[in-house]
Amino acid sequence: MKKINKKVIILALVAVAVVGAIVAVIVGQTTKLTNESYANCAIGDVNGDGYINSQDVLLIRSSLAGQTELFENQIKNGDSDADGQLTEKDAEIILKYATGEIRKLPYTSDSSAGISENDKMIQSSGDESETTVKIVNKWSNGDGTYSYQLNVSVRNLKESSFRGWETVITMSGDVEESKSWDCECEVKDNTITIEGESIPAETVGVCGVIVIGEENLKLESVTTEN
Repeated sequence: MKKINKKVIILALVAVAVVGAIVAVIVGQTTKLTNESYANCAIGDVNGDGYINSQDVLLIRSSLAGQTELFENQIKNGDSDADGQLTEKDAEIILKYATGEIRKLPYTSDSSAGISENDKMIQSSGDESETTVKIVNKWSNGDGTYSYQLNVSVRNLKESSFRGWETVITMSGDVEESKSWDCECEVKDNTITIEGESIPAETVGVCGVIVIGEENLKLESVTTEN
């Protein structure tokens, strides 16, 4: 059997290592990210991966905490409320967009824009419950319609659990449901009917609904029955 020359093996391994190092340097140089790498990204796409999601939110928060340094274009892409600054509000807006709560970026609508103080909230009280409905957010969908986020709280005034409760909200115009959480929701014409979980004695049940309708909708009435 022919004896293997150790020097040849060592030289071969060194050559492979050198070639690998050169390739790594070339790849690193050609893939090195710069400010221009983020020039054509969409608003909200801070990490430049082509998606707007929770990863962009985490990157903004890491930057705000001083843990990550962002390029100028990344900061511009993260400025989701177009106020010229990168803040926690931008992270919250991007998260809402990623979950479908907001349909368009940049989102520049004030949460109470176009809603008068008298139209933001409506209440009703009875012997068994007290109900409060608030319009906490409103934004244009860019197609002539507007989305309204309603927060609903039902306080159980009884000394026993509130079971099988139903809250009926009427608005000044027809709406359609976009999303609801912590409750069952049915929308017909200008009426929103909500059914929620059992509410223990002397506590509050809370849920939320997003509906779509025309501009300048108002809350007209609310009733809750057990």
